[in-house]
Amino acid sequence: MLAIAAVGLLIFFGSLIYLAYHFVRKIKNSNRILPKKPFYSALIGGLLLFIVGAFNMDTSVQVAFEKAQEENIELIAKNEEMQTLHNKLIEENSKLLEENKNANKEIDELVVKLDDSNKLTKELTEKQTAHEENNKTFEQEITDLTVKNTALTSEVSNLKGQVASMNTNATVNAASNKSDSSSGSSVSKPSQQSSTAYYKNCTAARAAGAAPVYRGDPGYGKHLDRDGDGVGCE
Repeated sequence: MLAIAAVGLLIFFGSLIYLAYHFVRKIKNSNRILPKKPFYSALIGGLLLFIVGAFNMDTSVQVAFEKAQEENIELIAKNEEMQTLHNKLIEENSKLLEENKNANKEIDELVVKLDDSNKLTKELTEKQTAHEENNKTFEQEITDLTVKNTALTSEVSNLKGQVASMNTNATVNAASNKSDSSSGSSVSKPSQQSSTAYYKNCTAARAAGAAPVYRGDPGYGKHLDRDGDGVGCE
C-alpha cells in the first residue's frame, strides 16, 4: 500500500509540475492550451491512489502527506499569483502598445508640421532675398537720381550766374556807351571780355587769363566760387 501511495503522490506532483511548466510557457505563448482531460485524470488519479495508500500508512507517512498537502497549497497559491502577474503583464503590455501607437501618431503629425514649417521658412527666405535685391536696386536708383539732381542744380546755378553776369555786363556797357557818347571823346577804351564768356572750371578760366573771376565779371559763376565770397578761382 505504501508503494501505491508513493506512486499516487508522484503522479500528483508530476501533474502539478506540468501545470507550473504550462503557465511558464503560457507567458511566452498566450495561445498555449492546457490539455485538461489528461491533466485532470493524472491529477485526480494520483490523488486517489495516494489517498487509498494513505489509509494503511503509519503516522510518519501521514505527517509527510500533510506536509505534501501544505506544499501543494503553496504551489497552488504561487500558481494563482503567477497567473495574476501574467494577466497584469498582459494588461500593461496592451497599455504600452496603445501608448506607443499614440506616440507614433504624434511623431507623424510633428514631422508633417516640421515639413510645413521648413517650406514656410524657405518661402520667407526667398521673399526676404527678393526684397533685399529690390532695396539695393531702389538705393542705386536713388543714388543715381541724387547725382543727377546735384548736377542739374549746379547747372541751374551756373546758368543763373551767367544770366546775372550778362545782365551786369549789359548794364555796364550801356552806361559806358552813354558816357562815351556824351563826352564826345575819341579815345578808344580797352577792349573788354565778351559778356557771354563761360568757364567750365578754374582750369579753363586760368587758361583764358581770366582768373581770378569776380562777381559781375564775364564768365563768373557759383561753380567757380565754392566758398561764395564773390571771387572765383582764387
